[in-house]
Amino acid sequence: MGYNYGNTQRFQDGAFMREMMTISRCMLAAIAFVLIAQAGCVNNENRDSSDLSVQEQVEDLVVCYALGTDALGRAVDTIGGQAPDSTVNLRDPNFAEGLALYRKCFAKDFSFVLEIDRVAALTVPDPATRTKDTDATLEWANFVNNSFRDAGYKNTQHQMGSISSSLDGNSGKMLSYLTSTHVYSDSAPLTGALLVGGTYYDDVIREQNKWFIKTRRLNITSSLQIPAESNLNVAVEDN
Repeated sequence: MGYNYGNTQRFQDGAFMREMMTISRCMLAAIAFVLIAQAGCVNNENRDSSDLSVQEQVEDLVVCYALGTDALGRAVDTIGGQAPDSTVNLRDPNFAEGLALYRKCFAKDFSFVLEIDRVAALTVPDPATRTKDTDATLEWANFVNNSFRDAGYKNTQHQMGSISSSLDGNSGKMLSYLTSTHVYSDSAPLTGALLVGGTYYDDVIREQNKWFIKTRRLNITSSLQIPAESNLNVAVEDN
């Protein structure tokens, strides 16, 4: 905004001063609003900092799981078709990495329930054969690796989003969305990639000051097969 300081009439009738006073009041109001907002943010941070740290630990379990699963997606040199308690593939670096990540995010009595349209299709470990000595994490790693090798995937990518959690003492619940890509190898019966969407529902617990997933349910909501294009013809117009 520009002012013509040579216009003496505006000074004489007070118009200029009234405009300046109005601007000053607006500026003071804006400054006060910013200070109040900053104070509110500081109070929120001080009040919720400990809770936020715990919540971050819990929600990081989702990332830990995704990284472990994708390590198994890369384990193309492992042997599929293994028994649930098999240790055959432990020397494979990708399998070992995936298993190690799983052990960081799963409780000892972990179980995984796969659902299709909210109807349970299978549970790992199998409740009918599970004992107190069952290594649930190893059984899940073998199940995932068997599935990936049987399908002929050469890599996978699990993207997690819309993560929300609610905690009550040493337990809680968590929800997250899944979008995953499973890429077929050249020797697989199918080509291209399989896209899968779903929602994870987790029960989490805190043991020895660390958070773990106790029960993980995956409800698959979509599955899309995208075949590879054998020939891609692109018309280029000469200019």
